[in-house]
Amino acid sequence: MSLIEKISDQASTLTPSERQLVETVIESPTAAALGTAGDLARAVGVHEATASRLARKLGFDSYAAFRDALRDEFIATRETATRFEKTIAETASDTILGKLAHDEAQALGRIEEYVKPDQITEVAGMLMKASRIFIYGYGNAEVLALMMVKRFRRFGKEVQQLDTNPRGLAEQMLGLEAENVVLSFAFRRPPRGYAALIETAKEAGAKTIVISGKLGALLAPRPDHLLAAPRSGDPDAFQTLTVPMTVCNAIVIAAGLTAKQESLKKLDRLGQLIERFE
Repeated sequence: MSLIEKISDQASTLTPSERQLVETVIESPTAAALGTAGDLARAVGVHEATASRLARKLGFDSYAAFRDALRDEFIATRETATRFEKTIAETASDTILGKLAHDEAQALGRIEEYVKPDQITEVAGMLMKASRIFIYGYGNAEVLALMMVKRFRRFGKEVQQLDTNPRGLAEQMLGLEAENVVLSFAFRRPPRGYAALIETAKEAGAKTIVISGKLGALLAPRPDHLLAAPRSGDPDAFQTLTVPMTVCNAIVIAAGLTAKQESLKKLDRLGQLIERFE
């Protein structure tokens, strides 16, 4: 089980101080992996014992064991990202556009520290095998939800974008079945209806996928599959949809590869239909 999964498992039991520690670890895993319990505690403004208690709550014998897990999960994947960040730093601009591009590039350069290739492959396969796909995006995430609806319809999948109105969402959930998959987005905070949506899916036996920002590990209830990555190289910077959109596009490409011939046939047929209707 990955560290993010362990945090997600314990999300509902964390104290406010422990949640602050987790947020700091997720924002700067390399710094946490190279520091001590005291360093992490001071960065957050809590007692060192809180960091040690958090490590034990996550299933580690000591903070040192927790730090070793951080090193194994994040430090080993830093070489490519470090080279990428160095290249970007040498060409950084002080303009608004340049600063934004710099922050986006940093986040993209580190994306595989958080979302692994096998996660993308597994989620893509699950979506392609589903009898129906329900996609939920609230606020800014609605544009990503709409994009995924259109992409998977082009593969011939039955896809429904879920209503953000509570009553409409409840009506759509009446038809949820075990062979279905629910894909949701969650960024700064759980979207309205998130807990009810995940609980309803679990009751129906449907699989759940969440694409999230840095605080995804703190979501409760925990989805079956969580793809969580920071949306900016600077935690205090403007948060855009570039990183989650990249995750979405990776899923779409992987989904096409899981059934390459069938996908190509569907896309070819779509082209014929577009010509007919136009």
